[in-house]
Amino acid sequence: MSANKLTEFLAKTKLVTGSGCVEQLKNEINKNDCSTMLIVTDKGIKNSGILEKVETILKSTNVETIVYDEVKPNPTVTATDEAYNLFKDRGIKSILAVGGGSVIDSAKALSVLLTNGGSIADYFGFDIYKKDPTPLFAIPTTVGTGSEGGHAAVITEDNTELKTKKLVFGRTLFPAVAFLDGELLRGMPGSLVASTGMDALTHAIEGYVSRNGSVITDALNLHAVRVIGSSILEATANTDNIEAMNKMVQASTSTGIGMANGGLGLVHGISHAIGAQYDAPHGIVNAILLPYVLEFNWMADPYKFAQVGEALRVNTWGLSVEDAAKVAVEKVRTLTREVGIPEKLSAIGVDKENINVLTDIAFNDELYMAPNPRKATRQDIYNILESAI
Repeated sequence: MSANKLTEFLAKTKLVTGSGCVEQLKNEINKNDCSTMLIVTDKGIKNSGILEKVETILKSTNVETIVYDEVKPNPTVTATDEAYNLFKDRGIKSILAVGGGSVIDSAKALSVLLTNGGSIADYFGFDIYKKDPTPLFAIPTTVGTGSEGGHAAVITEDNTELKTKKLVFGRTLFPAVAFLDGELLRGMPGSLVASTGMDALTHAIEGYVSRNGSVITDALNLHAVRVIGSSILEATANTDNIEAMNKMVQASTSTGIGMANGGLGLVHGISHAIGAQYDAPHGIVNAILLPYVLEFNWMADPYKFAQVGEALRVNTWGLSVEDAAKVAVEKVRTLTREVGIPEKLSAIGVDKENINVLTDIAFNDELYMAPNPRKATRQDIYNILESAI
């Protein structure tokens, strides 16, 4: 990364942070035309009691709410278009996303469709839609995706012969306000902290070593590595540890902003291929792949990888830069194991039968191939997958 390189930084979401900050939702709503609000969530959030807490806050406003709780992991074109057709004539003035990355991505996609119409597949790419999306508020309920801080929605294209994950980007697709409330996440399963927290760590490391990064994105991403590395074990072990939970959700959003501006890399290229073909949980796939890809990538920028190690509190005293980079990779591998992530993709149902298809999808995904610090051949990707499966 050179400070002389031309870059562009976008960050338009107001972030409200700290324990109990979700109570500020009513104040933000009163500042906007939210007379009819679509709440986008999933059954898990509804059953957890989080949605009820949010609805209680909304009762003190004059907002009419409509709840859509049918979001599934890895949202598809078909599901998104069906949801749009359910609500397009309901006079929706605003959207509130309450959930993880799939929920927030679905809400973003619906915000585009409610003002532009058509199918979400019409808007894959950069700034394709013409009308500003419906105003969106976000309450993340995991500590991983960072979608609440970015301007992209990831949607699986399932109406084609080969399923692939595509992105809708837009300069006006940022949520207006996001509420990062560790208190609201209290008591969530430790396994979910582990998978989504490692997802955030993947974003932070890939964003930090990205060839498209800048001094600004480096600051966000490297500090997120430091915060996640010091908090994820405590948060996984005890999700009632509010200090750790607040640190995790805030670090996730900060690296979400970083990755939105600096890009990601090969972990995500391969992960999106697996997620589309196997409908596998994104955070777990990322966490499994991360050590394998870092092992491949470190030689492209040993200094930055050594800094990742230092941020993860690895003692690099007396080591060469190259050895410090290698130790950083092993630290990530150890951390993945300590939080309970499987070491192999076969543990979540991925087999070698589709390795060529997965390789081809990842190799042709320029969005993630281009920023990756080390240029990867098709054979390189095949080898990574073979080792990880």
